[in-house]
Amino acid sequence: MTNLEERRSRGFRAKSALDEFLAPAFEAVRAEYLSALMKTATNEPWETTKIRNLSIAQSAINEVERQIRAIVTDGEMAASQKSRAEKIAALPEHKRKWIDFMRSY
Repeated sequence: MTNLEERRSRGFRAKSALDEFLAPAFEAVRAEYLSALMKTATNEPWETTKIRNLSIAQSAINEVERQIRAIVTDGEMAASQKSRAEKIAALPEHKRKWIDFMRSY
C-alpha cells in the first residue's frame, strides 16, 4: 500500500467514525460542559478554578475534533492526489513527458 493509499484509507476510516460515532459524542459532551460552565458561572462566579477547568475541557474537546477533521481532510487530499497521479499515468508517454517538463519550470 502506498503512502497516498494509506492516507486515503485512514481519512476514510476517520470520516466514517466521525460521522457515525464521534460527532454526536462531541456535541453531547460539549453541551454538557457548556451547561455546567454556564451553571457554575451563574451560580458560583467565585469558583474560578472550576470555571477555568470547564473551559479547558471545552478546548480539549474542540482540539480532538480538529485533529480528527485534519485526518479526514488529509485523506481527501490524498485521494485527490492519487486520482490525479492515476490520470497522469494513463496518459501517453509523450504527454507525460510534457507534464514532467512543465513541472520543472
